[in-house]
Amino acid sequence: MSRRSGLILLLGLLTLAGCERRDAAQPAEPQAEAAFRHQLSGDVSGEYRPVSAGGAVVSLFIGQSAAFDAWEAGRRDAPPLILTLMAPEGEVRVIPQTYVVDDQTVRMNGVTRDGEVRLQARIDQGALATVRRNLGDRTVVISGAVRIDGQSQTLVLTPWSGG
Repeated sequence: MSRRSGLILLLGLLTLAGCERRDAAQPAEPQAEAAFRHQLSGDVSGEYRPVSAGGAVVSLFIGQSAAFDAWEAGRRDAPPLILTLMAPEGEVRVIPQTYVVDDQTVRMNGVTRDGEVRLQARIDQGALATVRRNLGDRTVVISGAVRIDGQSQTLVLTPWSGG
């Protein structure tokens, strides 16, 4: 190999090494937040209804962890969250387009034909434990707000036992 060929080869290798270092130095693109995410250490499943009548919310259904796992794996046959609203045409079920659920929080975005629906609420684990010990107790377990087509209303829910 001639001296000139060796020099060209060396310059080529240095150029490639410089490209690799420059690529490694650039920050990685931030990952998009997952549209569906849950992290539950206990069971918060059940149907929750408003403590008092009169609002747009009829109920909030929260499924068991297996339902969340299935939804997050792409199986869309049984939504893990269903927000039921009262509309002029009757009850409307809102299924999530996105959600984040953990032991203290329920956040969900969905859509009806009337517009966007956003739910943001807090789960009171102490109140949930009390209600489960004392059947028929109407203690508030989930509180927050629901925004329906730009209109916000308070959300105050208790577990519904069918009676």
